Amino acid sequence: MCITSRDKDITLALLEEFDFEHTLIGKGPRHGAAGLGIELLERAWGLGRVIREFRPQVATAIAGTFVVYGCLPYRVPVVIFYDAEHARLSNAISYPLAKAVVTPRAYQKSAGPRHIRYNGYHALAHTHPSRFTPDPSVLAIEGLTSGEPFIIVRLVNWGASHDIGDHGVTNLRDVVDTLEPYGRIILSSEKPLPPDLQALTLRGPRRNMLHLQAFARLFFGESATMATECSMFGVPAIFLSSSRRGYIDEQQARYDMVYSFNDPISGQAEALTKARALLEDPETPALWQAKRQVMLAELIDVTAFINETVLKFAKPS
Repeated sequence: MCITSRDKDITLALLEEFDFEHTLIGKGPRHGAAGLGIELLERAWGLGRVIREFRPQVATAIAGTFVVYGCLPYRVPVVIFYDAEHARLSNAISYPLAKAVVTPRAYQKSAGPRHIRYNGYHALAHTHPSRFTPDPSVLAIEGLTSGEPFIIVRLVNWGASHDIGDHGVTNLRDVVDTLEPYGRIILSSEKPLPPDLQALTLRGPRRNMLHLQAFARLFFGESATMATECSMFGVPAIFLSSSRRGYIDEQQARYDMVYSFNDPISGQAEALTKARALLEDPETPALWQAKRQVMLAELIDVTAFINETVLKFAKPS
């Protein structure tokens, strides 16, 4: 197996913390349609060098925009896994070139004749109880004791091509001031923070975040991925974004575990009202664990499904 990477957010830091060997083929993200075009050419060229040396039988990626163009000249089949319907530009230029486009059942659009849906969520691949066991020792690294309530607040930089024009939190200090009485705030941000809020950021390695999510009292933020990860652990999640996600909508309508607030004007106030209600209800933790068991009973082992699907499309050596 060969992993290719780009210098984006904390990608390289996580790969190094988990000791995954990888080949860097680009930086990013660049902004706007022109920037996406330049990055596409850069990464396709870099991926071509890897393909000529490694000679893969199949390639796979999340979204797959850069991978499909790098693999196209070498006729390497590409299997795309994705769950973001609102990424209209990248989906339009990548889906037609993929051997298969694989999405959760909740995906609200058609990805064409090669569309495969599965009974699960993207995040379940790395949070399923058969694949991941939360480690309570990470609490001490953050200065927390077992059972001590804490809340994870997440901000994204809205720099990805599919995030152009979107926004979520409008007043971070209001979020912190409102939620802090209910437990310590652990603030994760892709954007620079004011000096007085930097003390709220993660103290330990970045790889600890997924473990912390499993023990949190609540998730509040702009990351749909982290919101759904928390729901997989039975942790209530508030997702604040001016755009919607099919899988978030399903987790709200079908399981009542995630709440999505999308109004650009009233969204934050409505989200904080819901967050307070969840935090003030002593039954919330037990209720969410019961909901989690119902949800997991209906879903598949996504990791096993991914392995089986990718190998099915590999070309003979």
